[in-house]
Amino acid sequence: MAINPFQKRRDFLKTAAVGAAGAVGLGALRIERVFAQTTGGWVDGMQINPAIDNKRVICCHDTTMLTTTPANTSFTSQNTAVDATKVAANLDEMAMQLAQKTTATDAWSTIFRSSKPWASTKVAIKTNAILGINGNHPRVAIIKKICDVFVDQFKVPAANIILYDANSDASTCYTSYASLTDATKIRATVSKYGQSLNGMKAATITSADRAISVVADLVDGVIDILVDIAVVKVHSGPGTSYSFGSCSLCMKNHLGTFINNGTDANPSSTGLHTLNAILEINKHPAILGGNPVRQQLCIVDSLLANGNGAGGSFDTRVDRIVMGTFAPTVDYCTATNIMATVMNKPDRNNNLSKFITSFGYAATDVMDWNEYVPDSAPPINPKDGGAGGSGGGGNSGAGGSGSGGNSGAGGSGNGGNSGAGGSGNGGNSGTGGAGSGGKSGTGGTGIGGASASGGANSGGSNASGGANSGGSSAAGGASSGGAAGTGGAASNGGTSGGAFGGAASTSSGLGGSSTSAKGSSGGCNVAVGGRGTARWGVMLAIGALVAGKLRGLLARQQPQSDEQPVEAGIDEAKNKSSK
Repeated sequence: MAINPFQKRRDFLKTAAVGAAGAVGLGALRIERVFAQTTGGWVDGMQINPAIDNKRVICCHDTTMLTTTPANTSFTSQNTAVDATKVAANLDEMAMQLAQKTTATDAWSTIFRSSKPWASTKVAIKTNAILGINGNHPRVAIIKKICDVFVDQFKVPAANIILYDANSDASTCYTSYASLTDATKIRATVSKYGQSLNGMKAATITSADRAISVVADLVDGVIDILVDIAVVKVHSGPGTSYSFGSCSLCMKNHLGTFINNGTDANPSSTGLHTLNAILEINKHPAILGGNPVRQQLCIVDSLLANGNGAGGSFDTRVDRIVMGTFAPTVDYCTATNIMATVMNKPDRNNNLSKFITSFGYAATDVMDWNEYVPDSAPPINPKDGGAGGSGGGGNSGAGGSGSGGNSGAGGSGNGGNSGAGGSGNGGNSGTGGAGSGGKSGTGGTGIGGASASGGANSGGSNASGGANSGGSSAAGGASSGGAAGTGGAASNGGTSGGAFGGAASTSSGLGGSSTSAKGSSGGCNVAVGGRGTARWGVMLAIGALVAGKLRGLLARQQPQSDEQPVEAGIDEAKNKSSK
């Protein structure tokens, strides 16, 4: 099936929040979402990973990950057909796409977080082992790569990694592929049911129709990081008890983390065979408790799929892998874009929207689905730096004296195409030069060009517009936007650009694909997606408005004498927030 090499459903604001003001009693200013980390399970608005949007899901479509269609349905045959090297490389690229980092090392470091030293961090990987050696299970190459990341990059001892399925015995199909010392195998302990995780403990699940138990080391917080690796399975139909949106993916995979109470010897999860029970267990502290949140990565092995029912082995070749941080959106996107579109297996229960609405999202919210084929992957848009020419007058160089950044934010053009000295939002009003960032001004020519939005007078010493308008270089400083289209090393905000002045820089060489401005005191973290076009005008305008409002609030909270300018009050707030 022909696909667009990069299907991106929505370019959206990745993050925007102000938190530094809490140090002076202002609390956190929420712009789009809550960066919640909790020990008590899901809370609407919480963010699984502060650096990665819950709605972001990556899909790699690569027909070479399987060297051939497996000769039969045995697990041995399935794994023999997999090109493990290609799978590992694709997972690295997917991690980079998910975290928007330019190296795999940085990407995995963004995805996986632990409150403990890595040498004492404990990891659990949930697989699906139903039907043993003849079932459709996550392929060895995928699990091995994740274990390699933990062992080789983070130096987590192999003995601290547990591969499990408490509903089925994972040891029957994975033990021969695992070793604590052999780097050619899965370096992890393969648990017999939940035994290597201290067995099961009673759990209260109000949607279950009987008593339920849960893996002990998860609910007790012994496990620091949980990785959920599922496979694609069609499940249920109208009138059946399995009303799971016609799919069995990451969320239902935890019917192997939770099982019927008292069934350890012969596990079953039949007490949880309703959609409400599935949703409830996926909000449980065993899954989404902890700080950082325990379940940090969800993968759907879509190389081979069950298209005719969950009870058998694979019957459909799909040649894809899906990755995200939040199981409900991973499942929703997989069901919508692979099962319905590629496999022609739509939701027959009309329950799919509940995957997201039950977690506080609206049915109309657009998920950030990103499907690509190798060698046609979209450009990386790093959140902590943008590409080429993102300066352009900065975010607080409003022309009016003392405005501190309510107008003239960033220029209205893409990468500086039209930010040439206009007044107001196209702005650069008060940026001090007529041609700030635009094609027709001092900023050079083109997106990310020789000095796009970064010429000597673009957001430089004349950028402040007035004595108190964000400081002597509030619109980005002399090097905002930088030279040679690199985006520059300095930041929007200059030396005293308010609550989100001066820490972030823009990276070079990507032709203006994104920009970022991050407060030196951890305040506003702003990033915009995009493919080769720096969509920074809107975000910097928002940032400028926030900075101006915050500066006013700070000024009211801490009245300044004639000898103490507003910037000094902001510096004092920064000093308090760092203590």
